[in-house]
Amino acid sequence: MYRPQTWSYAPDLGRIVIDIPARLLTFYYSGRVYGPYPVALGKPSTPTPAGHWTVVEKDPNPWWEVLGSRWMGLDVPWGVYGIHGTNAPWSIGHYVSNGCIRMHNAHVETIYPLVVLGTPVDIQGSYPGYRFRR
Repeated sequence: MYRPQTWSYAPDLGRIVIDIPARLLTFYYSGRVYGPYPVALGKPSTPTPAGHWTVVEKDPNPWWEVLGSRWMGLDVPWGVYGIHGTNAPWSIGHYVSNGCIRMHNAHVETIYPLVVLGTPVDIQGSYPGYRFRR
């Protein structure tokens, strides 16, 4: 008797990698690479949190205009952080945010439909020249 193959693993969620020193975001999904896209990151006083996070929220119409055209919230336990568009495109490529990852609206709109809840986000590296005071 023929039995169809059943799959026991989750579909490919893709993966977002953010390089703090290079200020770049790359999205890996279904064998393709999207980007790298230039991003704005947090100021040294309000840094983007390095670590392994997950997309836990998506909003195609963010309530606050500074968030640009899309919002993808992360599960950082000590604050509200996300990947979003911006109404200040001049900020891209700089350390200027309160910790969020800002993208050009066209770039975030490219990856937004492909990013699903549960997509892993790896924020890697440290701020160049940033030293902790003792």
